[in-house]
Amino acid sequence: LFFHSRWQAGKELKMIDASSRMVRILHPLPVISKLMDRSVRGNVVLKVKDELLSQNNCKILVGNGKAEITEATEDFQIAISDLVPLLTGRLSATRLWRLGKLQASSWENIPWGISEVPEKVSILESIFPEIITHNAL
Repeated sequence: LFFHSRWQAGKELKMIDASSRMVRILHPLPVISKLMDRSVRGNVVLKVKDELLSQNNCKILVGNGKAEITEATEDFQIAISDLVPLLTGRLSATRLWRLGKLQASSWENIPWGISEVPEKVSILESIFPEIITHNAL
């Protein structure tokens, strides 16, 4: 709960739910495996970058009902801190892509204002539900 700092015991008290959680992914593969929608057809290769835990730096093939470490060329590069909002349902894949958090060199020249979302972004958005999933573990 959040109490406004200007409340001076007057007639009203404004109460706002400002709940939040802090999440840190320690091993991305099992977390992704647990939270993904396994019914989605199509796959995406994510190159996860973690500046604090080098063992989290990996490429993960996600889709077609599985998640696994791969050496395939990545579709996206994403920082582990930006992966958290995707997995917790806080931000969609489309939103992360539009914010520049899902990065791929082949899309460097895509203009900011396009309305079409690339197919791999749509697949990724289908793989991870748009619901709050941080209580799923």
